[in-house]
Amino acid sequence: MIPIGDENGRARFPLAVLSIIALNVYVFYQETSARNPEAFINGFALIPYDLSRNIALPPPAASSPWFTLVTSQFLHDGFLHIAGNMLFLYVFGPEVERITGTLRFTAFYLTCGALAATAQFSVDPMSHVPSIGASGAIAGVLGAYLLKFPTNHVRTIVPIGCFPLVVSVPALLVIGLWALTQFMHGFGTISPDVLSAQGGRIAYFAHIGGFLAGIFLIGFFTSHSSKRRRRIRCG
Repeated sequence: MIPIGDENGRARFPLAVLSIIALNVYVFYQETSARNPEAFINGFALIPYDLSRNIALPPPAASSPWFTLVTSQFLHDGFLHIAGNMLFLYVFGPEVERITGTLRFTAFYLTCGALAATAQFSVDPMSHVPSIGASGAIAGVLGAYLLKFPTNHVRTIVPIGCFPLVVSVPALLVIGLWALTQFMHGFGTISPDVLSAQGGRIAYFAHIGGFLAGIFLIGFFTSHSSKRRRRIRCG
């Protein structure tokens, strides 16, 4: 299932979500137009071995390997990679931003992304494979959305043979299936031999770490006014 839209009304302009999308697109343009795209990626990607040894690459690069916990979130491995990530952020991000506010959402997003990268690093800290992408941070948004809006309906595309079928399904089903897939594949690749064989193509533990971070942290980032509105509606 491919989510294409949230069917619930959005009361506010999702400034943080759209700004993050714009920044990702800008960085992707810089990445693809660089004279040496590989060097550009390596300079700002999370490389577990470099982080574990506190190795900083020469400029242009992040001044500290610890900064790559954030900078790596804005790099992508091709058009389909960034398009898929930004689609998920656009569908699920605005509702989460609505209950956090712009600044809190930005902090929440970056924190989930950093914790997601840390989770992936902890699984294979000696890896030399660069870890990039916004999916860990977006996994945090999915975790928050699932916790706060499990019954919201989401428009999704379900391929039936060669024909795309647009259906409306509860977020619990869409995100639940996605999360189940991540946990199954993640713990199925936990052995060092399998991790090495895969070459780190999909950072499942970044998805798992970000998802769990979103679930546990959203309560701290939810705005007080949003909490009061929910209490009034429940009364």
